[in-house]
Amino acid sequence: DTGEYYELEPSMISALKAVGEATDDLSKEDALSLLSDRYSETGREIKAEDLAKEVLSLMLRLANDGDERMRARYFNQVPICAAFAIARGDNKEAMDIYSNGLDQVGDSRTVEVASMKVNYGFICMMRKDLINSEKAFKEALELTKECFARGDVGDDPYLLATIYDSLRLIVSKNNRMQEAEEYMSSALEERRRLLKTAPITSARLIELADSMGFVAESEERKNHPEEASALMDEAVNIIKGYEGHKDAYAYALLNRAKYRQTKSPEIPEGFLEEMNVIIPALDAVAIKDKRTCENLAQAYMFRSMTRDPNDYDDLLDDLKGAYDNLYTVAQMGDVNEMFLMSVAHSYLVLLNMKDHDRSKEVREELMELGISQSDLDRASRGTIGNVNSKKTKIDMLSSQVAKPIPGRRLRRQIKHKE
Repeated sequence: DTGEYYELEPSMISALKAVGEATDDLSKEDALSLLSDRYSETGREIKAEDLAKEVLSLMLRLANDGDERMRARYFNQVPICAAFAIARGDNKEAMDIYSNGLDQVGDSRTVEVASMKVNYGFICMMRKDLINSEKAFKEALELTKECFARGDVGDDPYLLATIYDSLRLIVSKNNRMQEAEEYMSSALEERRRLLKTAPITSARLIELADSMGFVAESEERKNHPEEASALMDEAVNIIKGYEGHKDAYAYALLNRAKYRQTKSPEIPEGFLEEMNVIIPALDAVAIKDKRTCENLAQAYMFRSMTRDPNDYDDLLDDLKGAYDNLYTVAQMGDVNEMFLMSVAHSYLVLLNMKDHDRSKEVREELMELGISQSDLDRASRGTIGNVNSKKTKIDMLSSQVAKPIPGRRLRRQIKHKE
């Protein structure tokens, strides 16, 4: 009745109360940080971001007054503020936040500063500023080596491996392949070392499989197929030894399957059995990103290659799995047209035999993406699978994950009412 704002969320009530009861700068900073977290948790991102920036300014003032504890907190608050900007798609502001943070570093030589430089390098890379990105990563590399040497590893023991991988990517974009190979080898050596000293997660094992895949591709380019094949096998065997990481094992198997398929059109021994391991493992991933969906689609298409062309039901299940996953990527806003159309064409060939209703639905879904029947007819030359005995290689090795097959990148179109 009074028109005053009343907060219903209990966690918000306690956070607001803590701000009101703060008696000094330190308690105020703690209370505002907590309130920002609570706003974010309850979906009020604008308020959360504004408070995060206020906390950052308060920390900087206290740090400049000589509070060393606050300087460390300031370094940790910078990525929080930048994350809000990135979530809004404002990479320029995120880069400015990191740039301002690095200006305040002074003579600090800590792993937190190295992490800030790494994050700044990633933002520059996202903005296609490879010159400043490389500079930031090289500075981070020197500082991280210095910190690790004196035992200061911070919260992320994989920081050095991440830097090596990032520099490999940057110099390879500039066609400095000798440097790229050196960084690639350093990254793999570091990841192998971390198997004995750092916590093991599925994400880290996947990174290891990718790293070994990069080196295997390098060996293949040097005409060393035995070494390349051995690295692919080694990645599978290493990750197989870590129980409870089925998704990482699936990634390693699929990397090897892609490599083998590029070497020979013949289906390798045990191909079907491997796909039967990969598909349920990746399908069980709770939150599937773009790469997971594309890998699932690839595994389904690989499995379809092992089917009898007359085995309608199993073949249809495989093609449906591939199509559904690629269509999910399309709904995310970024799908590879060439891959999707080849899969959709094969899928529709089977649907046209027995399930005309579903065939109609698929065509309507594709039309929403801007794919016409004439587009599908042209794609028939690149049919993937075993529908009409035409098998097309899909070169999607580790280094090509971020650089898919050439083609338009489709975005879901709005369907207007007539």
